[in-house]
Amino acid sequence: MLSIIFIVIFFVIVFAINAKNFGVQSFEEYATARGSFGMIAISLAIFSTWYVGATFTAFAGYSVGYGFIGLYVLTYATLTMLSMYLVAEKTYIWGKKYHIGTQAELMDLRYKSSMVRLVVGMAGIVFTAPWLLMEWITQGVIFNYATNGLISPVVGMIIGIVVVLAYVSLGGMKSVITANIFQGAFMFFIGTGVMLYMIFKFSGGIAAGMDSLVASHPETLTFPGPGWELPTAFWTSIIITSGLGGFMWPWVYNKLFASNSIRSIKQSALLAPIIGGIFYVIFQLLGNILYMNDTARNNPEEAYMWAAGEVGPIVLALMSTVIMATSIATVSGIIQAMSTSISRDVATVIKKDISEKMAMRIARISVLMIGAICAVLATVDVGALINIALLSYQGIIMIFPVVILGLYWKRANKEGALAGMIIGTIVSMTFTVTEPAFITNLGWSAGVYGLITTTIIMIIAGYAKPIEAHVENLWEDIENARRNKKSVPLNPAEINSSMVNVSSKNE
Repeated sequence: MLSIIFIVIFFVIVFAINAKNFGVQSFEEYATARGSFGMIAISLAIFSTWYVGATFTAFAGYSVGYGFIGLYVLTYATLTMLSMYLVAEKTYIWGKKYHIGTQAELMDLRYKSSMVRLVVGMAGIVFTAPWLLMEWITQGVIFNYATNGLISPVVGMIIGIVVVLAYVSLGGMKSVITANIFQGAFMFFIGTGVMLYMIFKFSGGIAAGMDSLVASHPETLTFPGPGWELPTAFWTSIIITSGLGGFMWPWVYNKLFASNSIRSIKQSALLAPIIGGIFYVIFQLLGNILYMNDTARNNPEEAYMWAAGEVGPIVLALMSTVIMATSIATVSGIIQAMSTSISRDVATVIKKDISEKMAMRIARISVLMIGAICAVLATVDVGALINIALLSYQGIIMIFPVVILGLYWKRANKEGALAGMIIGTIVSMTFTVTEPAFITNLGWSAGVYGLITTTIIMIIAGYAKPIEAHVENLWEDIENARRNKKSVPLNPAEINSSMVNVSSKNE
Protein backbone atom coordinates (compact mmCIF):
# COMPACT_ATOMS: atom_id res chain seq x y z
CA MET A 1 0.00 0.00 0.00
CA LEU A 2 3.00 2.28 0.35
CA SER A 3 3.17 2.51 -3.45
CA ILE A 4 -0.39 3.79 -3.71
CA ILE A 5 0.28 6.40 -1.01
CA PHE A 6 3.28 7.67 -2.96
CA ILE A 7 1.29 7.81 -6.20
CA VAL A 8 -1.58 9.69 -4.53
CA ILE A 9 0.89 12.21 -3.08
CA PHE A 10 2.36 12.61 -6.55
CA PHE A 11 -1.10 13.32 -8.02
CA VAL A 12 -1.84 15.85 -5.27
CA ILE A 13 1.40 17.71 -6.01
CA VAL A 14 0.61 17.79 -9.74
CA PHE A 15 -2.77 19.37 -9.04
CA ALA A 16 -1.38 21.76 -6.45
CA ILE A 17 1.29 23.21 -8.75
CA ASN A 18 -1.29 23.51 -11.53
CA ALA A 19 -4.11 25.12 -9.55
CA LYS A 20 -3.28 28.61 -10.81
CA ASN A 21 -3.47 27.42 -14.43
CA PHE A 22 -7.01 26.06 -14.26
CA GLY A 23 -9.90 27.89 -15.88
CA VAL A 24 -8.11 28.92 -19.10
CA GLN A 25 -10.60 30.50 -21.53
CA SER A 26 -8.44 31.57 -24.49
CA PHE A 27 -7.88 28.90 -27.13
CA GLU A 28 -4.40 30.28 -27.83
CA GLU A 29 -3.61 29.85 -24.13
CA TYR A 30 -4.97 26.31 -24.25
CA ALA A 31 -2.98 25.42 -27.37
CA THR A 32 0.36 27.18 -26.81
CA ALA A 33 0.40 28.78 -23.33
CA ARG A 34 1.16 31.96 -25.32
CA GLY A 35 4.79 30.93 -25.74
CA SER A 36 5.73 31.49 -22.11
CA PHE A 37 8.20 28.69 -21.31
CA GLY A 38 11.99 28.80 -21.31
CA MET A 39 14.77 26.32 -21.96
CA ILE A 40 14.59 24.32 -18.70
CA ALA A 41 10.82 23.91 -18.95
CA ILE A 42 10.88 22.83 -22.60
CA SER A 43 13.80 20.44 -21.96
CA LEU A 44 12.05 18.73 -19.06
CA ALA A 45 8.75 18.67 -20.96
CA ILE A 46 10.33 16.92 -23.93
CA PHE A 47 12.30 14.54 -21.70
CA SER A 48 9.28 13.56 -19.59
CA THR A 49 7.09 13.19 -22.68
CA TRP A 50 9.70 11.25 -24.65
CA TYR A 51 10.26 8.40 -22.20
CA VAL A 52 6.86 6.75 -22.00
CA GLY A 53 5.69 4.73 -19.00
CA ALA A 54 5.79 1.58 -21.13
CA THR A 55 9.58 2.02 -21.27
CA PHE A 56 9.67 0.28 -17.87
CA THR A 57 7.22 -2.45 -18.83
CA ALA A 58 6.59 -3.34 -22.45
CA PHE A 59 9.89 -2.03 -23.82
CA ALA A 60 11.93 -3.45 -20.96
CA GLY A 61 11.91 -6.56 -23.12
CA TYR A 62 14.56 -4.93 -25.30
CA SER A 63 16.88 -3.92 -22.46
CA VAL A 64 16.45 -6.99 -20.27
CA GLY A 65 15.68 -9.57 -22.93
CA TYR A 66 18.02 -8.55 -25.76
CA GLY A 67 20.79 -6.62 -24.05
CA PHE A 68 22.76 -4.44 -26.43
CA ILE A 69 19.94 -3.84 -28.91
CA GLY A 70 18.13 -1.66 -26.37
CA LEU A 71 20.75 1.03 -26.90
CA TYR A 72 19.12 1.91 -30.22
CA VAL A 73 17.04 4.39 -28.20
CA LEU A 74 20.07 6.61 -27.51
CA THR A 75 20.98 6.68 -31.20
CA TYR A 76 17.56 7.57 -32.49
CA ALA A 77 17.00 10.12 -29.71
CA THR A 78 20.01 12.02 -31.08
CA LEU A 79 18.42 12.09 -34.53
CA THR A 80 15.17 13.28 -33.02
CA MET A 81 16.83 16.21 -31.27
CA LEU A 82 18.62 17.11 -34.51
CA SER A 83 15.18 17.34 -36.12
CA MET A 84 14.09 19.63 -33.29
CA TYR A 85 17.07 21.89 -33.87
CA LEU A 86 16.43 22.04 -37.62
CA VAL A 87 12.77 23.03 -37.31
CA ALA A 88 13.27 25.49 -34.43
CA GLU A 89 13.81 28.79 -36.24
CA LYS A 90 11.04 28.74 -38.82
CA THR A 91 8.57 27.05 -36.48
CA TYR A 92 9.06 29.75 -33.87
CA ILE A 93 9.09 32.75 -36.22
CA TRP A 94 6.08 31.71 -38.28
CA GLY A 95 4.30 30.40 -35.19
CA LYS A 96 4.58 33.75 -33.42
CA LYS A 97 3.75 35.94 -36.41
CA TYR A 98 0.75 33.95 -37.61
CA HIS A 99 -0.54 32.75 -34.21
CA ILE A 100 0.01 29.08 -35.05
CA GLY A 101 -0.62 26.41 -32.43
CA THR A 102 -0.18 23.03 -34.11
CA GLN A 103 2.19 21.23 -36.43
CA ALA A 104 -0.59 20.71 -38.98
CA GLU A 105 -1.47 24.41 -38.93
CA LEU A 106 2.17 25.25 -39.61
CA MET A 107 2.07 23.00 -42.67
CA ASP A 108 -1.15 24.73 -43.75
CA LEU A 109 0.71 28.04 -43.67
CA ARG A 110 3.74 26.68 -45.52
CA TYR A 111 1.83 24.88 -48.29
CA LYS A 112 -1.21 27.19 -48.34
CA SER A 113 -3.46 24.16 -48.20
CA SER A 114 -6.17 23.25 -45.73
CA MET A 115 -6.09 19.73 -47.15
CA VAL A 116 -2.44 19.31 -46.15
CA ARG A 117 -3.42 20.58 -42.73
CA LEU A 118 -6.26 18.08 -42.47
CA VAL A 119 -4.14 15.12 -43.60
CA VAL A 120 -1.24 15.98 -41.27
CA GLY A 121 -3.66 16.55 -38.38
CA MET A 122 -5.52 13.29 -38.97
CA ALA A 123 -2.26 11.35 -39.36
CA GLY A 124 -1.08 12.69 -36.02
CA ILE A 125 -4.32 11.67 -34.32
CA VAL A 126 -4.53 8.19 -35.88
CA PHE A 127 -0.91 7.18 -35.39
CA THR A 128 -0.78 8.61 -31.87
CA ALA A 129 -3.88 6.76 -30.62
CA PRO A 130 -2.15 3.39 -29.93
CA TRP A 131 0.48 5.11 -27.77
CA LEU A 132 -2.19 6.82 -25.71
CA LEU A 133 -4.09 3.62 -25.07
CA MET A 134 -0.89 1.72 -24.30
CA GLU A 135 0.12 4.31 -21.71
CA TRP A 136 -3.22 4.18 -19.97
CA ILE A 137 -3.09 0.39 -19.90
CA THR A 138 0.40 0.72 -18.40
CA GLN A 139 -1.02 2.93 -15.65
CA GLY A 140 -3.63 0.27 -14.90
CA VAL A 141 -0.93 -2.39 -14.68
CA ILE A 142 1.14 -0.24 -12.30
CA PHE A 143 -1.84 0.38 -10.01
CA ASN A 144 -2.57 -3.35 -10.01
CA TYR A 145 1.05 -4.33 -9.30
CA ALA A 146 1.61 -1.63 -6.69
CA THR A 147 -1.46 -2.71 -4.68
CA ASN A 148 -0.87 -6.49 -4.97
CA GLY A 149 -4.02 -6.82 -7.05
CA LEU A 150 -6.28 -4.74 -4.78
CA ILE A 151 -6.93 -2.25 -7.61
CA SER A 152 -7.73 -3.95 -10.91
CA PRO A 153 -5.95 -2.80 -14.09
CA VAL A 154 -9.21 -1.35 -15.47
CA VAL A 155 -9.94 0.65 -12.30
CA GLY A 156 -6.31 1.80 -12.18
CA MET A 157 -6.53 2.95 -15.77
CA ILE A 158 -9.75 4.86 -15.08
CA ILE A 159 -8.07 6.63 -12.16
CA GLY A 160 -5.23 7.67 -14.47
CA ILE A 161 -7.71 8.83 -17.11
CA VAL A 162 -9.63 11.00 -14.64
CA VAL A 163 -6.48 12.64 -13.28
CA VAL A 164 -5.10 13.56 -16.71
CA LEU A 165 -8.42 14.65 -18.21
CA ALA A 166 -9.01 16.99 -15.28
CA TYR A 167 -5.84 19.05 -15.47
CA VAL A 168 -5.52 18.98 -19.26
CA SER A 169 -9.08 20.15 -19.92
CA LEU A 170 -8.86 22.85 -17.24
CA GLY A 171 -5.40 24.21 -17.98
CA GLY A 172 -4.35 23.17 -21.50
CA MET A 173 -0.71 23.49 -22.54
CA LYS A 174 0.24 25.54 -19.49
CA SER A 175 -0.95 22.77 -17.17
CA VAL A 176 0.77 20.13 -19.28
CA ILE A 177 4.19 21.77 -19.25
CA THR A 178 3.94 22.95 -15.64
CA ALA A 179 3.27 19.34 -14.66
CA ASN A 180 6.02 18.14 -17.03
CA ILE A 181 8.58 20.27 -15.19
CA PHE A 182 7.82 18.47 -11.94
CA GLN A 183 7.41 15.09 -13.63
CA GLY A 184 10.65 15.43 -15.59
CA ALA A 185 12.65 16.50 -12.54
CA PHE A 186 11.14 13.64 -10.51
CA MET A 187 11.94 11.12 -13.26
CA PHE A 188 15.52 12.31 -13.66
CA PHE A 189 16.59 12.72 -10.05
CA ILE A 190 14.44 10.13 -8.26
CA GLY A 191 14.21 7.68 -11.16
CA THR A 192 17.93 7.72 -11.93
CA GLY A 193 18.76 7.52 -8.22
CA VAL A 194 16.44 4.55 -7.65
CA MET A 195 17.88 2.66 -10.63
CA LEU A 196 21.45 3.30 -9.46
CA TYR A 197 20.51 2.02 -6.00
CA MET A 198 18.98 -1.12 -7.55
CA ILE A 199 22.17 -1.70 -9.55
CA PHE A 200 24.15 -1.49 -6.32
CA LYS A 201 21.80 -3.85 -4.47
CA PHE A 202 21.78 -6.45 -7.25
CA SER A 203 25.43 -6.39 -8.24
CA GLY A 204 27.44 -4.23 -5.84
CA GLY A 205 27.74 -1.30 -8.24
CA ILE A 206 28.15 -0.53 -11.95
CA ALA A 207 31.77 -1.75 -12.21
CA ALA A 208 31.09 -4.96 -10.30
CA GLY A 209 27.93 -5.57 -12.29
CA MET A 210 29.71 -5.12 -15.60
CA ASP A 211 32.51 -7.45 -14.50
CA SER A 212 29.95 -10.14 -13.63
CA LEU A 213 28.12 -9.59 -16.90
CA VAL A 214 31.31 -9.91 -18.97
CA ALA A 215 32.17 -13.10 -17.14
CA SER A 216 28.75 -14.75 -17.35
CA HIS A 217 26.85 -13.21 -20.30
CA PRO A 218 29.24 -11.24 -22.55
CA GLU A 219 26.79 -11.56 -25.46
CA THR A 220 24.57 -8.91 -23.84
CA LEU A 221 27.26 -6.28 -24.43
CA THR A 222 27.88 -6.96 -28.11
CA PHE A 223 25.77 -6.37 -31.18
CA PRO A 224 23.10 -7.53 -31.68
CA GLY A 225 22.64 -9.15 -28.26
CA PRO A 226 21.26 -12.53 -27.16
CA GLY A 227 18.24 -13.88 -28.97
CA TRP A 228 18.30 -11.24 -31.72
CA GLU A 229 17.99 -12.92 -35.11
CA LEU A 230 16.78 -10.11 -37.37
CA PRO A 231 19.08 -8.77 -40.14
CA THR A 232 21.50 -5.99 -39.21
CA ALA A 233 19.66 -3.59 -41.53
CA PHE A 234 16.64 -3.79 -39.24
CA TRP A 235 18.68 -2.09 -36.49
CA THR A 236 19.46 0.75 -38.89
CA SER A 237 15.89 1.03 -40.14
CA ILE A 238 14.31 1.29 -36.69
CA ILE A 239 16.81 4.04 -35.87
CA ILE A 240 15.88 5.90 -39.07
CA THR A 241 12.12 5.58 -38.67
CA SER A 242 12.15 6.22 -34.92
CA GLY A 243 14.72 9.02 -35.08
CA LEU A 244 13.24 10.97 -37.99
CA GLY A 245 9.66 10.20 -37.05
CA GLY A 246 10.17 10.75 -33.33
CA PHE A 247 9.91 14.53 -33.45
CA MET A 248 6.99 14.41 -35.87
CA TRP A 249 4.62 13.29 -33.12
CA PRO A 250 2.30 16.30 -32.60
CA TRP A 251 2.50 15.87 -28.82
CA VAL A 252 6.25 16.46 -29.02
CA TYR A 253 6.38 19.00 -31.86
CA ASN A 254 3.61 21.21 -30.45
CA LYS A 255 5.70 22.02 -27.39
CA LEU A 256 7.83 24.26 -29.61
CA PHE A 257 4.92 26.68 -29.87
CA ALA A 258 4.98 27.05 -26.08
CA SER A 259 8.62 28.19 -26.10
CA ASN A 260 9.52 31.82 -25.43
CA SER A 261 12.38 32.04 -27.97
CA ILE A 262 14.36 30.27 -30.66
CA ARG A 263 17.31 30.20 -28.27
CA SER A 264 15.23 28.26 -25.73
CA ILE A 265 14.27 25.68 -28.35
CA LYS A 266 17.82 25.20 -29.61
CA GLN A 267 19.25 24.99 -26.11
CA SER A 268 16.56 22.45 -25.27
CA ALA A 269 17.66 20.40 -28.27
CA LEU A 270 21.03 20.11 -26.52
CA LEU A 271 19.91 19.75 -22.90
CA ALA A 272 17.02 17.29 -23.40
CA PRO A 273 19.19 14.53 -24.95
CA ILE A 274 21.83 14.99 -22.24
CA ILE A 275 19.21 14.52 -19.51
CA GLY A 276 17.60 11.69 -21.44
CA GLY A 277 20.94 10.07 -22.23
CA ILE A 278 22.01 9.89 -18.59
CA PHE A 279 18.60 8.54 -17.59
CA TYR A 280 18.50 5.90 -20.32
CA VAL A 281 22.09 4.72 -19.89
CA ILE A 282 21.33 3.92 -16.24
CA PHE A 283 18.07 2.26 -17.34
CA GLN A 284 19.98 0.14 -19.86
CA LEU A 285 22.71 -0.79 -17.38
CA LEU A 286 20.09 -1.97 -14.90
CA GLY A 287 18.41 -3.99 -17.65
CA ASN A 288 21.71 -5.64 -18.56
CA ILE A 289 22.43 -6.52 -14.94
CA LEU A 290 18.93 -7.92 -14.45
CA TYR A 291 19.57 -10.22 -17.42
CA MET A 292 21.79 -12.27 -15.11
CA ASN A 293 18.74 -13.12 -12.99
CA ASP A 294 16.59 -15.98 -14.27
CA THR A 295 13.31 -14.49 -13.06
CA ALA A 296 13.98 -11.13 -14.72
CA ARG A 297 15.31 -12.68 -17.91
CA ASN A 298 12.26 -14.94 -18.27
CA ASN A 299 9.81 -12.09 -17.54
CA PRO A 300 11.51 -8.97 -18.95
CA GLU A 301 8.33 -6.87 -19.10
CA GLU A 302 7.96 -7.17 -15.32
CA ALA A 303 11.67 -7.15 -14.52
CA TYR A 304 12.00 -3.56 -13.26
CA MET A 305 8.94 -3.73 -11.01
CA TRP A 306 9.90 -7.18 -9.76
CA ALA A 307 13.46 -6.04 -9.02
CA ALA A 308 12.20 -2.97 -7.16
CA GLY A 309 9.94 -5.17 -5.04
CA GLU A 310 12.85 -7.45 -4.23
CA VAL A 311 14.89 -4.51 -2.94
CA GLY A 312 12.15 -3.28 -0.61
CA PRO A 313 8.73 -1.56 -0.32
CA ILE A 314 10.12 1.99 -0.42
CA VAL A 315 12.05 1.28 -3.62
CA LEU A 316 8.95 -0.37 -5.14
CA ALA A 317 6.86 2.67 -4.17
CA LEU A 318 9.38 5.06 -5.71
CA MET A 319 9.72 2.97 -8.88
CA SER A 320 5.92 2.77 -9.22
CA THR A 321 5.68 6.55 -8.86
CA VAL A 322 8.49 7.14 -11.38
CA ILE A 323 6.70 4.97 -13.94
CA MET A 324 3.42 6.74 -13.20
CA ALA A 325 5.13 10.14 -13.58
CA THR A 326 6.58 9.03 -16.91
CA SER A 327 3.25 7.76 -18.16
CA ILE A 328 1.17 10.73 -16.95
CA ALA A 329 3.60 13.16 -18.59
CA THR A 330 3.26 11.42 -21.94
CA VAL A 331 -0.51 11.00 -21.73
CA SER A 332 -1.13 14.63 -20.84
CA GLY A 333 0.92 15.78 -23.83
CA ILE A 334 -0.88 13.39 -26.16
CA ILE A 335 -4.34 14.37 -24.91
CA GLN A 336 -3.61 18.10 -25.18
CA ALA A 337 -2.20 17.70 -28.70
CA MET A 338 -5.03 15.47 -29.91
CA SER A 339 -7.78 17.72 -28.54
CA THR A 340 -6.11 20.82 -29.96
CA SER A 341 -5.72 19.15 -33.34
CA ILE A 342 -9.33 17.94 -33.42
CA SER A 343 -10.50 21.47 -32.74
CA ARG A 344 -7.96 23.41 -34.77
CA ASP A 345 -6.99 21.09 -37.62
CA VAL A 346 -10.17 19.14 -38.22
CA ALA A 347 -13.21 21.11 -37.04
CA THR A 348 -11.81 24.48 -38.15
CA VAL A 349 -10.96 23.13 -41.60
CA ILE A 350 -14.43 21.65 -42.04
CA LYS A 351 -16.16 24.80 -40.72
CA LYS A 352 -13.94 27.85 -41.00
CA ASP A 353 -16.04 30.32 -39.00
CA ILE A 354 -15.80 28.54 -35.63
CA SER A 355 -15.53 31.05 -32.79
CA GLU A 356 -12.79 30.88 -30.17
CA LYS A 357 -15.38 29.93 -27.57
CA MET A 358 -16.60 27.07 -29.74
CA ALA A 359 -13.02 25.97 -30.45
CA MET A 360 -12.41 25.73 -26.70
CA ARG A 361 -15.61 23.78 -26.24
CA ILE A 362 -14.67 21.34 -29.01
CA ALA A 363 -11.21 20.84 -27.48
CA ARG A 364 -12.62 20.10 -24.02
CA ILE A 365 -15.32 17.80 -25.37
CA SER A 366 -12.60 16.01 -27.35
CA VAL A 367 -10.65 15.42 -24.16
CA LEU A 368 -13.67 13.73 -22.56
CA MET A 369 -14.46 11.69 -25.67
CA ILE A 370 -10.88 10.46 -25.98
CA GLY A 371 -10.92 9.39 -22.35
CA ALA A 372 -14.24 7.57 -22.73
CA ILE A 373 -13.06 5.71 -25.86
CA CYS A 374 -9.86 4.62 -24.11
CA ALA A 375 -11.84 3.37 -21.12
CA VAL A 376 -13.97 1.24 -23.45
CA LEU A 377 -10.86 -0.17 -25.14
CA ALA A 378 -9.21 -1.06 -21.82
CA THR A 379 -9.47 -4.77 -22.55
CA VAL A 380 -7.27 -4.64 -25.69
CA ASP A 381 -4.41 -7.14 -25.48
CA VAL A 382 -1.36 -5.10 -24.51
CA GLY A 383 0.98 -7.29 -26.55
CA ALA A 384 -0.97 -6.59 -29.73
CA LEU A 385 -1.17 -2.91 -28.84
CA ILE A 386 2.62 -2.66 -28.43
CA ASN A 387 3.08 -4.02 -31.94
CA ILE A 388 0.57 -1.49 -33.27
CA ALA A 389 2.31 1.33 -31.40
CA LEU A 390 5.70 0.34 -32.81
CA LEU A 391 4.24 0.04 -36.28
CA SER A 392 2.75 3.53 -35.97
CA TYR A 393 6.28 4.86 -36.53
CA GLN A 394 6.00 3.40 -40.04
CA GLY A 395 3.19 5.89 -40.65
CA ILE A 396 4.25 9.02 -38.77
CA ILE A 397 7.60 9.01 -40.59
CA MET A 398 5.78 10.21 -43.76
CA ILE A 399 5.35 13.63 -42.14
CA PHE A 400 9.12 14.10 -41.86
CA PRO A 401 9.85 15.05 -45.51
CA VAL A 402 6.71 17.20 -45.57
CA VAL A 403 8.00 19.21 -42.62
CA ILE A 404 11.73 19.31 -43.40
CA LEU A 405 11.43 19.95 -47.14
CA GLY A 406 8.68 22.45 -46.40
CA LEU A 407 10.92 24.39 -44.04
CA TYR A 408 14.12 24.20 -46.05
CA TRP A 409 13.19 23.85 -49.74
CA LYS A 410 11.20 26.57 -51.45
CA ARG A 411 10.08 24.26 -54.25
CA ALA A 412 8.20 21.90 -51.94
CA ASN A 413 4.50 22.29 -52.78
CA LYS A 414 1.10 21.10 -51.64
CA GLU A 415 0.64 18.66 -54.53
CA GLY A 416 3.86 16.85 -53.66
CA ALA A 417 3.12 16.96 -49.93
CA LEU A 418 -0.37 15.48 -50.31
CA ALA A 419 0.57 12.85 -52.88
CA GLY A 420 3.74 11.97 -51.01
CA MET A 421 2.04 11.49 -47.64
CA ILE A 422 -0.86 9.48 -49.05
CA ILE A 423 1.12 7.23 -51.40
CA GLY A 424 4.03 6.87 -48.97
CA THR A 425 1.65 5.81 -46.19
CA ILE A 426 -0.09 3.33 -48.50
CA VAL A 427 3.29 1.82 -49.46
CA SER A 428 4.40 1.60 -45.84
CA MET A 429 1.16 0.16 -44.48
CA THR A 430 0.83 -2.31 -47.39
CA PHE A 431 4.33 -3.64 -46.85
CA THR A 432 3.69 -3.77 -43.11
CA VAL A 433 0.54 -5.86 -43.51
CA THR A 434 1.65 -8.13 -46.40
CA GLU A 435 5.29 -8.51 -45.28
CA PRO A 436 6.79 -9.28 -48.72
CA ALA A 437 9.89 -11.48 -48.71
CA PHE A 438 12.31 -8.62 -49.34
CA ILE A 439 11.16 -6.88 -46.13
CA THR A 440 12.17 -9.91 -44.08
CA ASN A 441 15.28 -10.82 -46.07
CA LEU A 442 16.81 -7.36 -46.43
CA GLY A 443 15.78 -6.13 -42.99
CA TRP A 444 14.67 -2.61 -43.98
CA SER A 445 11.34 -1.82 -42.35
CA ALA A 446 8.29 -0.81 -44.36
CA GLY A 447 8.53 2.79 -43.13
CA VAL A 448 11.88 3.28 -44.86
CA TYR A 449 10.32 2.40 -48.22
CA GLY A 450 7.42 4.72 -47.52
CA LEU A 451 9.80 7.52 -46.50
CA ILE A 452 11.79 7.14 -49.73
CA THR A 453 8.56 7.12 -51.75
CA THR A 454 7.26 10.29 -50.08
CA THR A 455 10.56 12.11 -50.56
CA ILE A 456 10.88 11.18 -54.25
CA ILE A 457 7.29 12.26 -55.00
CA MET A 458 7.85 15.60 -53.26
CA ILE A 459 11.07 16.27 -55.19
CA ILE A 460 9.45 15.40 -58.55
CA ALA A 461 6.43 17.59 -57.77
CA GLY A 462 8.73 20.39 -56.63
CA TYR A 463 10.42 20.61 -60.01
CA ALA A 464 7.13 20.27 -61.89
CA LYS A 465 6.00 23.82 -61.08
CA PRO A 466 7.57 27.16 -60.15
CA ILE A 467 8.08 28.39 -56.62
CA GLU A 468 4.86 29.87 -55.30
CA ALA A 469 4.65 33.55 -54.35
CA HIS A 470 3.49 32.95 -50.77
CA VAL A 471 6.62 30.88 -50.14
CA GLU A 472 8.85 33.83 -51.03
CA ASN A 473 6.89 35.93 -48.54
CA LEU A 474 7.43 33.34 -45.81
CA TRP A 475 11.17 33.22 -46.49
CA GLU A 476 11.20 37.01 -46.33
CA ASP A 477 9.70 36.77 -42.83
CA ILE A 478 12.70 34.70 -41.78
CA GLU A 479 15.18 37.13 -43.31
CA ASN A 480 13.47 40.08 -41.62
CA ALA A 481 13.57 38.34 -38.27
CA ARG A 482 17.25 37.53 -38.71
CA ARG A 483 18.04 41.10 -39.64
CA ASN A 484 16.18 42.38 -36.62
CA LYS A 485 18.02 39.85 -34.42
CA LYS A 486 14.81 38.84 -32.76
CA SER A 487 12.00 36.46 -33.51
CA VAL A 488 8.84 38.24 -32.45
CA PRO A 489 5.65 39.16 -34.27
CA LEU A 490 5.64 42.35 -36.33
CA ASN A 491 3.45 45.21 -35.13
CA PRO A 492 -0.28 44.47 -34.85
CA ALA A 493 -1.15 46.36 -38.03
CA GLU A 494 1.26 44.22 -40.05
CA ILE A 495 -0.03 41.04 -38.45
CA ASN A 496 -3.62 41.90 -39.27
CA SER A 497 -2.73 42.82 -42.84
CA SER A 498 -0.89 39.55 -43.39
CA MET A 499 -2.62 36.53 -41.95
CA VAL A 500 -3.90 36.29 -38.40
CA ASN A 501 -6.07 33.35 -39.31
CA VAL A 502 -4.11 30.97 -41.49
CA SER A 503 -7.15 29.24 -42.86
CA SER A 504 -8.46 32.43 -44.46
CA LYS A 505 -5.78 32.15 -47.16
CA ASN A 506 -6.22 28.43 -47.79
CA GLU A 507 -7.70 26.72 -50.77
